[in-house]
Amino acid sequence: MPLASPRRCGRIRRCGQIRRCGRTGRSRQAGRPPPGTEGPPVHVVVAGGGITGLAAALHLAKTGVEVTVIEPSARLGGMLRTSPFAGRMVDEAADAFLIRTPPALALAHRIGLGDTLVHPARRRAFVARDGALHPLTPQVMGVPVDLDALDRSGLLTAAGRTGLGRDLTDPATPLPAGDVAIAEAIGDRIGGEAVARLVDPLVGGINAGDSARLSLAAVVPQLDAARRDPDHASLIEACRAQVARGRAAGADPDAPIFAAPDGGMARLPAAVAQAAVATDRVAVRLGQAVVAVDPGPVVILSDGTTLEADGVVVATPGPTAAGLLRPVAPDAADLLGNVPHVSVAFVRLAVSLEALGHALDGSGMLIGRSEGRAVTACSWASSKWAHLAPARGDGTALLRAAVGRDGDQGALELDDADLVARVVDDLTPLLDLRGGPTETSVHRWERAFPQYRPGHLDRVAACEAALADVAPTVALAGMHLRGVGIPACVASGLAAADRVLAALRP
Repeated sequence: MPLASPRRCGRIRRCGQIRRCGRTGRSRQAGRPPPGTEGPPVHVVVAGGGITGLAAALHLAKTGVEVTVIEPSARLGGMLRTSPFAGRMVDEAADAFLIRTPPALALAHRIGLGDTLVHPARRRAFVARDGALHPLTPQVMGVPVDLDALDRSGLLTAAGRTGLGRDLTDPATPLPAGDVAIAEAIGDRIGGEAVARLVDPLVGGINAGDSARLSLAAVVPQLDAARRDPDHASLIEACRAQVARGRAAGADPDAPIFAAPDGGMARLPAAVAQAAVATDRVAVRLGQAVVAVDPGPVVILSDGTTLEADGVVVATPGPTAAGLLRPVAPDAADLLGNVPHVSVAFVRLAVSLEALGHALDGSGMLIGRSEGRAVTACSWASSKWAHLAPARGDGTALLRAAVGRDGDQGALELDDADLVARVVDDLTPLLDLRGGPTETSVHRWERAFPQYRPGHLDRVAACEAALADVAPTVALAGMHLRGVGIPACVASGLAAADRVLAALRP
């Protein structure tokens, strides 16, 4: 990912450009002190150059702090990668961010990407049931709010529809005070088939998780609030009330839900990094990793370099963060290390239009675990995004299939060729494929998706409290904490930066 700072003639200012501060004896980046302070500038190290760490770095720099970003790979951006494929620039993982949750959208506007944002050209999604595709009807995280549309969709059997209908008539069954699993919380209201056909495909597609083992409060707070709504015994009615309140507050039901920079998601971290470097307060060091954080804090890098800092934002993946914290905050490290993670792969396929028997008349499809397929979701990228239409590339349709979820990791053990073959086998009956792909690619993300078990938010709070007790100027950030989407990652980076600032400037 190229970076250029106009103040440095297009060259990245890196961590090696340091000077000895005569007043404190600490090795710091040359620069100005924060506004309203005197003496040497405050220096914060950010471990991790994904969107979380970059958002933290830019936020810190804007307050006058000197920042060093340490990224072990040769590029910034983490999982937000875009690369040439079938004549177009196609994302390798996430292809959009939610805009009803503000942090990512606000960041995009702040760094000058607002005018480049595009929205899906087609929004209708489908769900697989018994080898056929059915439209996903209006819902709140899988709980239907339009039962007539649900009946027309054919997603549920007659028995499943009867079980769902009992939610509207059965008396309230209060939840325990504490957190519970999603399926446990809502299965007794809408029935097991509705959970498997409507809720679990969404959860699996977003979190790569299992609704029977994921936290209600951490993963679907909307359903947690609806399930505990004192004014509605029915979960369906509580969700309808949520939708009505949103519309009354001015929410446009027809407004776009997702956005992405034209040209791919990699533009977002690139622009954040560019804006950070342009402050003249951010240094970037690629190809080195933070291997330890000691009290002080002192940051030790993989090349043996020791950096003294006033604060540290640990924005690495969760398992890595747990290892870094162990010497300084073992209790926090134990809590963090117990968050399970699963691996996923994204497989890109280019398919000739003549080989498609099923019209790609939507944004894609979700595939629940009850279907017994390795693919959990498939984006119809060339229909979903106008800039990826066949005519914008080599004339083929583009499919992006996700593989891997909690409790179903077997397909990820296949080599790339066999994994592609498995994906093609899964998609062939659903899309009536009549020929093999003309181009493929596989992108694997090891232990990339954290799984929030019931009680997760309480454990995160305990982890942060334990860390603050022993190292108040060290803060955690990342999607292993409070959300896996890009908005949640941006919010986490900003919050971690603010925690460090608050500890430094009480």
